[in-house]
Amino acid sequence: MSVVGIIAEFNPLHNGHKKLIDFAKQNGDTVVCAISGNFVQRGDVALLSKQKRAEAALVSGADIVAEMPVLWSMSTAQNFALCGVWQLYNLGCDTILFGSECGDIDKLIKTADILLSDKFSFLVTEKIKSGITFAAARQEAAAELGADADILSKPNNNLGIEYIIAARNLRLPLEFKTLSRIGEDHDSMIDASNFVSSSFIRGKILDGDIAYGERFIPLELRGKITEDNVADIRRIDRAALAVLRLKSQKDFENLPDLSEGIENKLYFSVRVANGLDELYNMIKSKRYTLARCRRLVLSAVLSFDKKFFMTTPPYVRVLGFSNRGEEHIKSAVSTVPVIMRVSDIKNLDRDALEVFETECRATDLYALCLNKPQECGLEYKYKLLKTEC
Repeated sequence: MSVVGIIAEFNPLHNGHKKLIDFAKQNGDTVVCAISGNFVQRGDVALLSKQKRAEAALVSGADIVAEMPVLWSMSTAQNFALCGVWQLYNLGCDTILFGSECGDIDKLIKTADILLSDKFSFLVTEKIKSGITFAAARQEAAAELGADADILSKPNNNLGIEYIIAARNLRLPLEFKTLSRIGEDHDSMIDASNFVSSSFIRGKILDGDIAYGERFIPLELRGKITEDNVADIRRIDRAALAVLRLKSQKDFENLPDLSEGIENKLYFSVRVANGLDELYNMIKSKRYTLARCRRLVLSAVLSFDKKFFMTTPPYVRVLGFSNRGEEHIKSAVSTVPVIMRVSDIKNLDRDALEVFETECRATDLYALCLNKPQECGLEYKYKLLKTEC
C-alpha cells in the first residue's frame, strides 16, 4: 500500500476534494494532506481557520493533516508547490495525487520536463521581448516544444505541473497521479452540478447564504459553518491600509517576488488608495496579475521578506491525525523536525523561530477578520486534533 499525499487549501473542503480523498483511499492507502494556513495562495484570508479545515479533512478521511506556513501558502505557485511537495515527502509519502483538467499524468509530466529545459527558458525570454505577458509567452513556448496547446491555460494543470517540477528540482523519488476534475471550472460562478468551484461556495457564504454554499460540501461537514467562524478580509480593509501607510519606502524593497520596480509603485499607491481593492487595481499590470498584487500587499502588511522565498520550510507542523496517521508518523523518516506542539518549536533553530513568528503575526491579523474579533496569541493555544477512525 502507498502513502498518498494531497496538497490543498480546502477553502472550503467541497465535494470535489472529498472525491480526491476517497480516490486516494480506495486501495487502503494512508492519506496525508498538506493544507494552507490562515492565508491562501490567491492573496486572501482562508474562509475558515486552519483548525476548522484540518478537522474537515480528518472527518473526510485524511489520516494526517500538516500546515503549510504562511510564507509558502500565500506565495507563487512555484513556492507553494515546493513547500507542499517537501512536506509530504518528509511525512513519508511516496505518491502525490492531484486533480487536473486534462486528467492525463503522462501529458503533465511531459510538459513539466519541457518547462525544465534550457530551450524553454530561452524561448520564453525571447517571446517576452515582443511585449506579451509571461503567461502567454510560457504557453506559446511550451506548445512549440511539443506540449498540448492549451495545457498551461488551465489552473489545475498548471499547479500539478509545478508539483512535478518541484519534485524534480528537489530530486525526490515521488510518483504522481492525477484525477480528472469534474463539474464546473476553477473560479466558475455557475452551479450546474454538485461539483462547483471553491470560489462559488465562498461567494455564497460571504454573501450570507451559508445554507446554499453548504449544498456543495460533504454531508458530514454541513452545519459546521457559522457566521462567527467565517473570516472576511474586508473586515480589516482600513486597518491594513493604515499599517501600509506607516511603512517607509525602504520597507517595501525586500518583499518576496518583486520585479520591475513594483515596490515603488506600491509605496506611492498606498498613499492615495482608499481601500485594499482600489490598491490592488492601482498596482495591477500586464506582468502583475491581481492575485500577485494581493499577495504582495498582504506580504507587506505582514512584514514578509524574501529570505525564505523558494527555499524549503525548516520544519513540518502537524495539525491533526487519525489513529492510523499517528502510527504512520512514528515510522516516517523526515529530514526536518516534525512538530506536533507549538512548545516544540522553541527548541528549533533561528530560521524555524522566524518562520513561526511570522505565522503568529498572520494568525493575529486573521483573528480580526472574524465576525467577533479574537485576541492575539491563538497560535499558542492551538490544540492538536485527533480522530479515532
